[in-house]
Amino acid sequence: MKMRTKRIIHVIFALVLCGSFGLAQNGGEKWLLVEVRDASGEPLKRACVTVVPKEGEIVFRNADSRGRVKLKKPAAGSYRVVVKVDGYEAQKREVTIGSENETVAFTLAAARENR
Repeated sequence: MKMRTKRIIHVIFALVLCGSFGLAQNGGEKWLLVEVRDASGEPLKRACVTVVPKEGEIVFRNADSRGRVKLKKPAAGSYRVVVKVDGYEAQKREVTIGSENETVAFTLAAARENR
């Protein structure tokens, strides 16, 4: 009986810890997450992500080792997101950010050679 009680306490502690960590991670902040992968699903960590708002400053970021760029606290509105990586065809997409977090996923195809 004691072993079961200990196990339940450990599970509850883990759930509380994970829940607290999740809240600390987001902290109620709004964000735009851009994910970049190749056709096989592998992250493209060399991706250059450009976020162009209708008004304001253009943001340039390089993707991390998971092929992600996370922009915190973007203003609500329309944005153009452009993704480029050497050896792949560039892509762009229009994104509208409201009051919710937004995730935009790109899958890039290998560039075609000019012949």
